[in-house]
Amino acid sequence: MDLVFARRAVGRVIKCLTIVDDATHECVAIVHERAIGGSLLTRILDRLHITRGLPEIIRTDNGKEFCGRAMLS
Repeated sequence: MDLVFARRAVGRVIKCLTIVDDATHECVAIVHERAIGGSLLTRILDRLHITRGLPEIIRTDNGKEFCGRAMLS
């Protein structure tokens, strides 16, 4: 999982959450929002759990969205 940022022509920033399966290089999800916090991130992962099952390992950077209380619980 990683967050990438894009800036629209009017100056607004859009965050894009990208989730890729490292084994198959399949793009599992791309979610774009103006803000992606820990609670939204966990809701997205809960939805993916229903359709794809639980992964053995999740690899992320140390971004605040991935290290917050919502992800740890």
